[in-house]
Amino acid sequence: MFYNSDATQATARKWIKQLTDDGDSIVGKVRVFDPQVHISDTGSGVLFYCVDERQASTKNRKTKKIVKTPDKPESLVQYRLRLDKSPQGVWKTTSLTIVPGACG
Repeated sequence: MFYNSDATQATARKWIKQLTDDGDSIVGKVRVFDPQVHISDTGSGVLFYCVDERQASTKNRKTKKIVKTPDKPESLVQYRLRLDKSPQGVWKTTSLTIVPGACG
């Protein structure tokens, strides 16, 4: 929890748990691009970046069935992270918003 707040840590755990409970893994290629950082006058920050998931798929570890990610605008996802400095001076993610189709 050094780099994440309780809220963002819970979101990550939920996503990982859903994948593992379903017996799925992510396979293929995911491209991350167009990072942008903005620091406000109050000292908090926002990080935006895009993720192209169109060449990725989920693969069930038991059945070996592969489900391809659709090749559509919603598969270009923008991640928006709010960052605040901890008392130790470390940037910590305090909120995360995922916007499908925002990088098209």
